[in-house]
Amino acid sequence: MKRIIPIVSVFLLALFFTGCVTKSKYVELENRYKSTAMDLESVTAEKIDFDNKSRELEREVDALSKAITQLRSDTMSLTRKLNQSERGLAKLKNDYDDLLKSFTNLNFSSSEEVKSLMQGIDSIKAELSLREAQLSDKEKRLNDLQEILRQKDEEVQALKNKVLNALKGFVDQGLDVTERNGKVYVSMDEKLLFASGSWVVGTAGVNALKELSAVLEADSTINVLIEGHTDNVPYRGSAQVKDNWDLSVMRATAVLKVLLQGSTIDPIRVTAAGRGEYYPIVDNDTPESRAKNRRTEIILTPKLDELFKLIETN
Repeated sequence: MKRIIPIVSVFLLALFFTGCVTKSKYVELENRYKSTAMDLESVTAEKIDFDNKSRELEREVDALSKAITQLRSDTMSLTRKLNQSERGLAKLKNDYDDLLKSFTNLNFSSSEEVKSLMQGIDSIKAELSLREAQLSDKEKRLNDLQEILRQKDEEVQALKNKVLNALKGFVDQGLDVTERNGKVYVSMDEKLLFASGSWVVGTAGVNALKELSAVLEADSTINVLIEGHTDNVPYRGSAQVKDNWDLSVMRATAVLKVLLQGSTIDPIRVTAAGRGEYYPIVDNDTPESRAKNRRTEIILTPKLDELFKLIETN
């Protein structure tokens, strides 16, 4: 970039001295070029920053998904062990009852037989008490896990309902709200947000994003990931935006700025990322399918601090 500016400056000087442009026109052209070059450097740096944030957030989301999957697996394993313990406890009780009946019905020939039998009974009673204590502890842990999972599911469902209620006026304009894997997905078609090939949010898109922003303002426990997506038709862009990946990043960034503008949302909660054409929801084999893939997804994730604490203690 620094090598290009002197070359262009020499070109502009040549124009000036050959009489092709006036001095004021030369100064204006040079200033406009420098401004454009600075804008390009700024956009390039901003894209690198957003790419880094996107990768970091994807790692965090993957870790969270793995933790929740592990927790559900642990819950199922604990349930199986609990059932096994209950069956073992029932068998011990039956053995104890049988031994007690035998002791009652027998005529013992010596005190040694009585002593041996009593020791057997005491051993079974001790093991029975230990199994009961272990069973009680497993039941408590299982109940704790199930309660936290239930609360998490309720929070996600409540968040989905709030978002649906706030955006119900835009559902017929290319907006969809779903819940998957403990997160709420707000998917907005290109036609709701942008003109074809543009990354400037239109009026309808701004109105929808402001409604969503109000929901996010009211709940500071929600983290937000904004993902831009395109179809696989090559993008023929300018110096600032060269391909579909660049376009998806610019669109995600534009949505982020509309959400934050005039709001009290902490920017640390919000990340913008571009996935280009590489994460389609359907095959890009028809115009209708490509239209579905041209979308922006706003992924809302409630904080799960209590869930992580319980996972760490177990």
